[in-house]
Amino acid sequence: MKVLILLSFFLFQSLFANEIDLSHQGVSQVTLDNGLKIVVKIDKRAPVFISQLWYQVGASDESQPTTGVSHMLEHMMFKGTLAYKTGEFSQIIARNGGDENAFTSKDFTAYYQKMHKSKLELAIKMEADRMRNLTFSNRELTKERQVVIEERRMRVEDKPNSKVYENLRLISFDKEGAYHSPVIGFQQDLESYSLNDLRVWYEKYYAPNNATLVVVGDVDPDKVIALAKQYFGVYAHNPNIKNMQNPSIAHTGKSRILKLKAELPFYALSFPVPSLKSIKDEHNAYALEMLAYVLDNSLSKALIRNQQIASSIGVGYRLYDKYDTLFTLSFVPANGVSNDTVLSAIKAQVLEFINKPNLIQGELSRTKAQLEADFVFEQDQISTQSYYLGMLSTVGLGVDKMFTYVDKMNAINTKDVSKVAKQYLDFTNSNSVELIPQGVK
Repeated sequence: MKVLILLSFFLFQSLFANEIDLSHQGVSQVTLDNGLKIVVKIDKRAPVFISQLWYQVGASDESQPTTGVSHMLEHMMFKGTLAYKTGEFSQIIARNGGDENAFTSKDFTAYYQKMHKSKLELAIKMEADRMRNLTFSNRELTKERQVVIEERRMRVEDKPNSKVYENLRLISFDKEGAYHSPVIGFQQDLESYSLNDLRVWYEKYYAPNNATLVVVGDVDPDKVIALAKQYFGVYAHNPNIKNMQNPSIAHTGKSRILKLKAELPFYALSFPVPSLKSIKDEHNAYALEMLAYVLDNSLSKALIRNQQIASSIGVGYRLYDKYDTLFTLSFVPANGVSNDTVLSAIKAQVLEFINKPNLIQGELSRTKAQLEADFVFEQDQISTQSYYLGMLSTVGLGVDKMFTYVDKMNAINTKDVSKVAKQYLDFTNSNSVELIPQGVK
């Protein structure tokens, strides 16, 4: 077992060079004449593959009164095409021993099938069919509308902390910019938009030049490309898709209090920061990523285990967002402890990061070791590999970023962490949302 782990470690060490030859990583990339991007990565450890089709459209492209339309369309994509009846797509995949699903995010919508390698053509053929041949039924929309409304109730309305984060986005981002709207959509929009709204969204964005096909597993790249040409190549390039110029527009210094039925108080802060895609110096983006990890570990140790003034701490940063994003801090104070007490301790910890960077060297070293180990073992999953390849390609960063991540993070030193903490974590300009529990019956 130890020998296998070491072999795996040294294998992936060879991937962490700054100059990446993707062919040496088993990765092939091709763009068809109609604009469809294809990314294939060979992984022969099991006779299976995962096929994912990524569309460059999500909540960041939406505005009221049709927020949540990308997610609703994701649901409708399983409701039949000219060739397959409602539910037949999923039935065929299951009958052939496969697993399939989809997901929508702020910057993309993706669909996948995971199957035995002998079923490659079936997966590509069926996915290609619903790119342009979806049938739209008011009956199915009525049913799915209720499903999504219930999904919003379970994920947001009945979860006070989720309401806090939704409100934090609302006050942090301008209404006209990306990332203001929730992925699932606002309740009033879910109840009101029409079948034609979905059809218009589908016709505009579900086109080959707005999509990336990612296949990872025990496959022949030439065969994948040939099948993609056969089934996707018949679709025309859509000239009406423009590169979205809809950046996130951040606000600062705003606050909101929510009084909701909840068992515990909750407090969340946000700071406007660039992502890897939007930043000028990418080294600073990786420094922000490292700051999030190190600060999370340090605060948990100091405030939860040592001082016992908080029962939970969360620090977040989304390195791979398409536009400027948020650095977030959140906490649940310990019983009888005020928010101001916890906030003061957090500010003191950040100030120590800024003024005494050498004190975090131990935490930095531990974080680097953990990140490298996590990255190596994540590669055992073809679904993880395909996710990063598809996401990086779709947001416009390039798939090579998957293989340079560990090196980039290992290059971060304590002064880099101190620098970005000082530059971006200005508490006088932060946004905040405070949850005051009203009791649960």
